[in-house]
Amino acid sequence: MEMLCPILGRPTRVRPTRFHSGDWRIVQCTETDFVFLADPPSYEQLQVEHAWEVTSAAEKQRRRAAEPWLSGLSLAAARLKLRLFPRRNRFFDLSLPLCDAVSADQPLRVLDIGCAAADLLHDLHARFAAVGRRVVPLGIEVSAHLAQLAHKECAALGGRVEFASALDGAARFEPGSLDLVIMSSFLEHEAQPLALLKALAPRLSPHALIVLKVPNFGCINRHLRGSRWCGFRYPDHVNYFTPRTLRRLAAEAGFVIARQKLIDCLPTSDTMYAVLQRDPAAAMSCRESGGQADRVSAVSRRAA
Repeated sequence: MEMLCPILGRPTRVRPTRFHSGDWRIVQCTETDFVFLADPPSYEQLQVEHAWEVTSAAEKQRRRAAEPWLSGLSLAAARLKLRLFPRRNRFFDLSLPLCDAVSADQPLRVLDIGCAAADLLHDLHARFAAVGRRVVPLGIEVSAHLAQLAHKECAALGGRVEFASALDGAARFEPGSLDLVIMSSFLEHEAQPLALLKALAPRLSPHALIVLKVPNFGCINRHLRGSRWCGFRYPDHVNYFTPRTLRRLAAEAGFVIARQKLIDCLPTSDTMYAVLQRDPAAAMSCRESGGQADRVSAVSRRAA
């Protein structure tokens, strides 16, 4: 059986897995071992029927009913973590190198894809302000309701939010106009992750970073819990990454993993972080191709 592998962008042979819910079934690419949903919902369905604010609330209720003791333990652990580390923001910590790479008199143009109501953008704006850096908060959100809320929040801070799918929204930003792209629990929802990274590449400034957080399909808890693992969300989680398959996606799109230390992808954690940056060789090839195209165009105009 062949299907389009999301991290390769072409058909590959796949094998079924034991993970499914109703008609939603998860398969694995035999070439890359990447695990993904066989028939993901359309962008139109994600806007309303499977909007994040709808599916998230439903999933919390389902887990509380199915495993009340585990749900309560998880909530207690989250509250304890917040109490012990009230000021912790991994996205801010992982983005700090930009302060040395981008001139202090230039604002940092920060795009959050799947920004929801812009809570993370607002927090990053405040944190960078505390270290003397200005931020222009930008967002893309496919949920109509959340996009409206987020745009109001970002407009007050000098930014904006695009109500669109990630691919359509990315196309609305100018080349070289983004310094930081945040994907917080987003890429597992994107049916075309390779196309998205390729679309973002020319819109990044020379020192830009992409900082992302996704569920870790390779974690110990997934092996122990099996089909009851908290990372499974049908049908809005369409991709299930491991550190290795995430590196493969980055390479296919012309990026390198600038950072993914052990602390960023602990086997004991259900989630993992990574920092992506343009592969210098891929960026040079892109610039050379663009320059050659410009020269050919100029010669054609003179000949005409």
